[in-house]
Amino acid sequence: MGMTISNDLLGFTARWTASVRALESQREGCLFNDPWAAALAGQEGEAWMEHRPPDSVIPIIIRTRYFDDFLQRITSQEKVRQVVLMAAGLDTRAFRLSWPEQTRLFELDQASMLAYKDQLLRPGDHPNCERQAIGVDLTASWKEALLKCGFDPHCSSVWLLEGFLFYLSNENLTRILDEVTSLTARGSWLGFDIMNSAMLTSPLTQKWIEMQADAGAPWIGTMDDPVEFLDIRGWQATLTQAGADDANYGRWPFPVIPVNMPDMPHNWYVTAQKVKGKG
Repeated sequence: MGMTISNDLLGFTARWTASVRALESQREGCLFNDPWAAALAGQEGEAWMEHRPPDSVIPIIIRTRYFDDFLQRITSQEKVRQVVLMAAGLDTRAFRLSWPEQTRLFELDQASMLAYKDQLLRPGDHPNCERQAIGVDLTASWKEALLKCGFDPHCSSVWLLEGFLFYLSNENLTRILDEVTSLTARGSWLGFDIMNSAMLTSPLTQKWIEMQADAGAPWIGTMDDPVEFLDIRGWQATLTQAGADDANYGRWPFPVIPVNMPDMPHNWYVTAQKVKGKG
């Protein structure tokens, strides 16, 4: 992913997100509990959080819970037993969520990031599934490493690409989603978050876009019609966004615009099922 943002800065963004999980975990009635988040965030994450208004990180909190629920639903109700977390960063879902028996969870990210996480996990901490941490460069070759670790492309799987596609060029994010598609059997599932191009230009989002750029982690990757993009590739997709009825949790404090309102900034949560292709 070094084509668009340095590995060091990707590490910072992972610590930022961990700091948000740590903050939420301290809250009464929290939407999730991550007892590892504070240690993983470290001083960099804590310092970043100190300069953020609490309302500004609500989208990350809601996104985390939304995709928690998505993964739990697909593995329990759809009986999918292969889970792939792309750019897993400091994600702790293998440890903090309950998984059905025989779930295999593959975490893909830079080897240094995964090693940092494993260093901070306590000796008695065990994942609630079979966990494989695979050090790769996601903008280079990664598919062979996943297959060598036991991923079966002929069985259904669920993939999560959370919080990183907007750091990639459109060319790179398209290539990664094409590679994911090539490894998924019919009946598999996919989840990711993506913004439309209006997010980069709207006065409503200018402060956040500038904050990301000033921090050296600019948002550049966009998709204006995820449903069509995925339909061409054999996926049937649904869009929602923070504040919508299914992504609210009683915590969204801002006005809610319709999920498909044209010419408005959108940061969509996309979920899709593979309905065409190999099976």
